[in-house]
Formats: sequence, C-alpha cells, structure tokens
Amino acid sequence: MGRDPILSTIANLISLEGGIAEPANEQTLNVLLTENIARSLELPEEISLSTQIDNPNSLFVTYHSDLLQKFSDLLGNRGLVASLGVQFNGHFKTTGFEKLVAQKLIPHNGLIKFVEAKRENTPYLWCHVAYSAEVDEKRIGMISFFLNGLTGVAPVEIGDALLWQADRISVEEQEQPQILPIEQLSTVIEKTSALMIYESLKNWSARLARAKVRDEERLKAYYGAISTEIRTKIISKQLLDEAKEREELRLEATDGELARKLADLDQRYAMQVEANLYSAMVIYLPTVHLKCELTRKKAKRIITAIWNPFTKIIEPLRCELSGETIYDFYLDEQQAKMISPNYWEKSGMGKRG
Repeated sequence: MGRDPILSTIANLISLEGGIAEPANEQTLNVLLTENIARSLELPEEISLSTQIDNPNSLFVTYHSDLLQKFSDLLGNRGLVASLGVQFNGHFKTTGFEKLVAQKLIPHNGLIKFVEAKRENTPYLWCHVAYSAEVDEKRIGMISFFLNGLTGVAPVEIGDALLWQADRISVEEQEQPQILPIEQLSTVIEKTSALMIYESLKNWSARLARAKVRDEERLKAYYGAISTEIRTKIISKQLLDEAKEREELRLEATDGELARKLADLDQRYAMQVEANLYSAMVIYLPTVHLKCELTRKKAKRIITAIWNPFTKIIEPLRCELSGETIYDFYLDEQQAKMISPNYWEKSGMGKRG
C-alpha cells in the first residue's frame, strides 16, 4: 500500500522521537507518543492523524500544519541538524574486498588497486525536502533521501539500519567523523532534490504538456481559419489598393493576436516550483572504508569507497565533474579524476585523450 508523503515524514519523525506510528490506511496514521513528546506537541499520547480533511476521528495535517512545525522545533532543540548513531550486531565483513572492488568499480581507461579495508563510522544525511508546484492548480509534496556525507553520493540506500530502535545509540562529539563542507553538501541536496521532484511531477507535467498542445492546436486552427478566409477574400475578389491594404492589416492583426494568445498559453502552463529543506538528520553507520588506488598513466591517487553492512554492497562513487553516481568511469590524465561515461562522451574528452 502506498503511503501519503506527509504521513511518511511524520512517521519517520515520530519514530526518531521514540514514538510508534502505524498506517491505518493510505491517508491515516495511528500514533503512540511518549509522555514527554505528547506534552511538547500538546497532543494526547494516542492519536490518529490524517491528510483527509473530512475524517472526523483524526487530526487533519498538511505541510503547513502546526504539528509539523512543532516537530521541526523539536529537532531544532537538538541542534541545527539532529544526529544519532546505529550499531550493527550481525557478522561484520572485514575481508574479501579485493574481488568485490574489481567487480564493482570499473575504470575504463585506467587501473584500480585495492589497498586496505578499515572499519569506520560513515555519516549519512537523511534529508526531507518539502515542495509546492503551481500551474492552474497547486500541488504539494515531500521527498526524502539519504546522502553519504563522506563521498557526497545521493541518493543512497542504507537498508534496514533504522528498523530497530534498540540499535540506535548516541554519538559523542569527538567520535563524529568529518563530513564534506556544507556548501558542497548543499549543492548535492539541491541537485538531488530537483531530480527527485521532477520525477514525482513527471506524470502531471506530461498531462499539462498534452493539454497545452491541444489548446495550441485549437488556437492555431481558429486563427488559421480566419487568416485563410482573409487571403481567400483578397484573391477571389481581386482586391486592390485601400481595400487590399485593409484586409492585409486584418491579416496582420490576426497573426498578432494568435502570437499573443500562444504567449498567454506559455505563461498559463509554466510550472512554478518551490522547495525547501524541511529537516535533516545525520545518521552515523558502522561501515567499511575501502582505500583504493586509481592509476591513469602518470597520475595516481587514493580514493575511499564505502561498503555498507546493512545493504551488503559497495556504494556507488560520484563523477567529479557532473556529480552523477557511478560504478564505471573514465579517469583524466592530470589528476585521475573519476568522470562518468555520459560526461566523458558529451564533453568530447575521449577524443582529446
């Protein structure tokens, strides 16, 4: 069953605050809050939340509701970005990465050599981005994704890392690994959000595009018929001088009116999209950092790939020019930078190399 994105976000926030949230249906969420959180939110400990406005047994919620703002304030009380750690209780793989690296990370014009594997915490940013899109009607939504704060790759999966509340642990300040600069992370968040929002609006956008084409065809047919009638009149009546000039002015005015109507259509169907980062949390997961050496002619460098025990995969890397997520890539000759095949082809770098 699909879940409303508003309720999904609330469920995630409630879970992070120690409560329990279970969907009753696609538009209703049954919630059990801890005593302290219920008091902070000014709600009973047991409550039903719904995005359906005429549901008499539930509290109606939207992106602009006080409830989401109160949750935002709760996160804000922990700091600008809240954080937590997760422990892994299963078997932690520490060997056999040479083969995995060779199979998963493929430089097309260079070499990759596995150097070492080391167990380290990796920071992941769990981002919730709210957006609104408006044309002749308004739609609101929210997208969520994880961003690897070390490699800058997004979106990534973290498996069932947050499934068991008992595995969540506090993170001491001195234990927190360094994340990428906030400016770089902001760029990744913006690009990832834009792509995911575009994908979520794709069907609606396509429907609007078809409606626009139909309206354009109707306008062109209507004004085209008028223009044809004027031209036919000029020829059939063999108009000359002032009579012909009057009809030609009518023809020019008709063409101008069509251009104005088409411009109005462009404006009417132009989609305005606004988005903002609603909340973020840093999740510190125990992972394996795989040090690998990249070689392209005389250029050599060390990179870090991440193996996540919750997903049991090596995460993708990031194209250093386009930001695309990659497993296979090309290397430039100067610094052995990783470049996606798409960017390599489009930029003509292969021809120069």
